[in-house]
Amino acid sequence: MHDPVIGSRSARRVFGTLLVLIMAAACGGAVVPESPVGVRPAAAQEGWSAELEQRNNRPLPPAGYGTLTQDRITIGIQSGSLLIKLVPLDEWVIRLTAPDTYQRLSSYKMSRGEEILRRARRAGVRDWPQVFLVSFFTRSYEESYEPNDVQIRNQSFIYRPLDIIPITPEFTRVRLRQQEAQMALYLFTDEIDLDLPLVALYQENAEGPQWIGIRSTLDRELATVLSRATP
Repeated sequence: MHDPVIGSRSARRVFGTLLVLIMAAACGGAVVPESPVGVRPAAAQEGWSAELEQRNNRPLPPAGYGTLTQDRITIGIQSGSLLIKLVPLDEWVIRLTAPDTYQRLSSYKMSRGEEILRRARRAGVRDWPQVFLVSFFTRSYEESYEPNDVQIRNQSFIYRPLDIIPITPEFTRVRLRQQEAQMALYLFTDEIDLDLPLVALYQENAEGPQWIGIRSTLDRELATVLSRATP
């Protein structure tokens, strides 16, 4: 399923954690408040909690201080007339979006917390998986798509989805009408590390833009959020 990766993954994770702590210290060293400002958390189904997503000891930024739109954290893939969009729903990422965007994105996973955990454990993942919101769209008269052909290349690893949870009722129809979007939650292994280079793939010949640009945007917004949240 994947090729060997070069270098120490754990070393990179430690580096990512140290970078966040240094940024927090630069913003005054104060403890970041966990209570959101100007945002109400989505109603969470039993089975999900923010602690499940504190990967690599990364401190979660507070919700309610971000300004990013959904497009700023979206990986897009163009395959002919088909447009595929992937949005990582990792908690630390979506907390950097604007309050209304955070509420909407968080509701997708929170309302399905038990199902996500159940399906992940059935696939052999004990912890909270990496969850992506994936949508398919076309401006053509009609277009088909292959849900299972979406993959993630993280460093030298290539990952296929462990499971797919449809959001729109006709997702499993695998055909799009003109100007229609079909969406689903894609569950990937928790081994995917958003601190490492990441590329989205579709049918192996269509690639999304490099993650590094989005990652830089997230780093800048994180520093700004921590600054706003510091008393």
